[in-house]
Amino acid sequence: MKKMLKQMLAASVLITISASVAQASSVMYNVTGTLYEPMTQPFNTVFKGSFNWDGSAVTDLHGTMNSSMYLTDDINPDYRSTFPLMYLNYQLAQNIDGNIVTASVFLENTTDVFLGGGYKTGDMFRYGSSAFGSNTNVINDNAYFTFSFDKTDMSGVVETLAYADCTAGGMMGEFCMTGHKLFGTMSASPLSLEITTVSAVPVPAAVWLFGTAIAGLLGVSRKRVLAA
Repeated sequence: MKKMLKQMLAASVLITISASVAQASSVMYNVTGTLYEPMTQPFNTVFKGSFNWDGSAVTDLHGTMNSSMYLTDDINPDYRSTFPLMYLNYQLAQNIDGNIVTASVFLENTTDVFLGGGYKTGDMFRYGSSAFGSNTNVINDNAYFTFSFDKTDMSGVVETLAYADCTAGGMMGEFCMTGHKLFGTMSASPLSLEITTVSAVPVPAAVWLFGTAIAGLLGVSRKRVLAA
C-alpha cells in the first residue's frame, strides 16, 4: 500500500512538472528596428533579428546590424560589401516594467560599450577610449541594439529603440555611432519597429517523455491494486 502511494505521489509530481514545462512553450518572433540617419541618407541603421518569448522572458535574441556609413550586401545585394554586417548574438540584458519588456543584444560578450563601462543611452566614447587621458581598459569594438515591446499585444515601442556602433569602422576617432530618442552622435533617431510572429516553438520532447512515464506508473499501480 505504501509503495503504491509513493508511486502515485511520484506520478503527481511528474504531472505537475510536465504541465509547467508545457505552459512555458514559447513563440518565435522576427524583429526589425530602423533608426533614421539624416547624415547618411539614403542609408539608415537597421537591425534584423529574431527572439523567443514565453510570456515571462525573452530568449535567443540575435540578429544583424549594418553600419549606415557603408554600403553592405544587406542594403544592395549587387554591391560588394565594403563593411560587413555586425552579428549581434549575445543577449545580455532584459527588463520587464509593467507590460513593457526591454531587451538588449551585443556584438561582444560584454555589456561594456562606452567609456567607463556599460551602455548608458547618451554616452558616445568607445570603451577603452583615451579621449580624456590614459585608460587601462582595452578597446573592445563593441556594438549593441535595444528595443521594447508591450507584452499584452507584442506591439513594438518605437521610441525605445537605441543602438551604438563602436567598432573600428563605425566612425573616425574615439566616437561611436549612436541613435536613440535623445538623438545620437549623427542625429540618428528611432524610425520604426516591426515585430511579427514566426511560429510557436515546439514543446520539448521531454514533456512527452514525462507523459509516457506517468502513464506507465499509473498503469503499474492499477495492475497491482487489481492483483491485490
